Amino acid sequence: MSSNFNRVNIDDKEKDEATMKNRLMDELCKRQREVEGRGVSTEYEVIDVWQSSFSAFESKEDINNFLERYQKESNYFELLPNDMIRLTERGRKYCRDLER
Repeated sequence: MSSNFNRVNIDDKEKDEATMKNRLMDELCKRQREVEGRGVSTEYEVIDVWQSSFSAFESKEDINNFLERYQKESNYFELLPNDMIRLTERGRKYCRDLER
């Protein structure tokens, strides 16, 4: 039986969306910083990012729907056909701007 704590709060969906956006970008920026300049792939498995950023959210379908919406809204990342995700140039700029 799953706890309501692990579900998106439909009473405050905007707050949940903002939290999810921040967690996603924090995780992608952290990963980008870790590999920058090392010639390492900057594509990450969606499931790994999801587990690191959204462990409190159980529904993969909800996460995928969120990722698709946020991708279109922000253009900060690409969802690749092999269940991978990577930052776009705009996303990398977002991360650089956060560091300032």
